[in-house]
Amino acid sequence: MVSPAAPGLFFAFAAMALLIFASISPPAWDEVDFLHATTPSGRVVYGVFGYCIKNGACSSRSVGYNLSLPGADSISLNDKILHNLTYTLILHPIAGGFAFFSLVFGLLAACAASRVATIFMAITAALGAVVTLVIFVIDMVLWNVLKNRIHDAGYDAGLGNANWFTIAAFGALVLSMCASTCGAFGRFSSGRFAGEKASRSALLDK
Repeated sequence: MVSPAAPGLFFAFAAMALLIFASISPPAWDEVDFLHATTPSGRVVYGVFGYCIKNGACSSRSVGYNLSLPGADSISLNDKILHNLTYTLILHPIAGGFAFFSLVFGLLAACAASRVATIFMAITAALGAVVTLVIFVIDMVLWNVLKNRIHDAGYDAGLGNANWFTIAAFGALVLSMCASTCGAFGRFSSGRFAGEKASRSALLDK
């Protein structure tokens, strides 16, 4: 029989995968970015821990980094507020961690038919959803301000796919929370699963 934890487990896995993709953005992987801009130096892509010129040089990896636009160094991007906001980008992998723990609790709930594990899956999914929503709002503020400044300087810029991974992960975590909350009211040790196990044990004893 399918565990009541299964739907929440699926959505937790989806959220974790999406947040991992968002977290390994530049300078680790330049195929996923939060913001991209085109300058004489090439296409510049920005991520959680730094930025890169696509297929070229990257900044050092750090939690919080100096915002600059290679090829257009005269543009001032790195004011104090925006620089401080780059520190909050660490919330992407933190949200991914909550999704991971939700997945682990979901696996325990499915394998052990545990109501308690399903409840913990709902709690960690809820915490992950809150963190993901907070960082998505910060993303929209930070990257849209930078995009507008780059546009004002006469260069092309646009939001990247990592933003949509983040909001999709938020939706998946909300669905995981709802599914696991409903699943917590399913039949576990005191219901159908326990009855099936007891019947099987009795047959084996005979």
